[in-house]
Amino acid sequence: LGAEAVVIERAPRVLARVASEALSAFFTEQHRARGVEILTGAEVVAVARDGVTLADGTVVQADAVLIGVGALACDGLPRSAGLRCDDGVVVDDQARTSDPAIFAVGDMTRRPIPVHGGVHHRLESVPNALEQAKQAAAAIVGRPGPAPEVPWFWSDQYEYKLQIAGLPFEADRQVVRGDPAAGSFAVFHLAGDRIVCVEAVNAPPEFMAGKQLIAKGTPVDVDKLADIAVSMKAVAA
Repeated sequence: LGAEAVVIERAPRVLARVASEALSAFFTEQHRARGVEILTGAEVVAVARDGVTLADGTVVQADAVLIGVGALACDGLPRSAGLRCDDGVVVDDQARTSDPAIFAVGDMTRRPIPVHGGVHHRLESVPNALEQAKQAAAAIVGRPGPAPEVPWFWSDQYEYKLQIAGLPFEADRQVVRGDPAAGSFAVFHLAGDRIVCVEAVNAPPEFMAGKQLIAKGTPVDVDKLADIAVSMKAVAA
């Protein structure tokens, strides 16, 4: 549209909260190559008609400012109802709160994630809300609950589709499969010989297979995983 875009990021890198350094570096390069200016480690102290003032005194001129500073769980209602809350209302694997007659689903819930050892986490994604809705519906009508799902997320940036499955809680190493310079690659996070998270850019086979391997807890051959000539089906040890 002919506009000059400037991204002001407080963290040391973009996507720092949700993605690996390799992924941050890739998307930073793609945006900058298209004329986007990215300022990292930059703290905003004021927004006025003439632009945005940073902590170091820099003023970024702007005709329009879009502020995206994250979200806090809106837990005022559950707190007033006496429900247990901890960065969101706490629920079990049936989406049931600390009051057995009340259910909650979605971004404002802190829920157990079975594929990651039952650790409690607050997920901000559509698939999470859909999974919890199935859990709540089954519990309400007295039917068996659905099989646990692997958390997954996505983002479309330019011609690149980012798909992430799993969470790198237990990860102790990373394996990059493919070439970021070619615009198609995946970053696998492993705990020992098990994949716990995959970040895939224009790499649907790696995303789908990685998601299945996370769900099953299947060990993989790390050398094969790094070799793009080996199919994802063949990486299972």
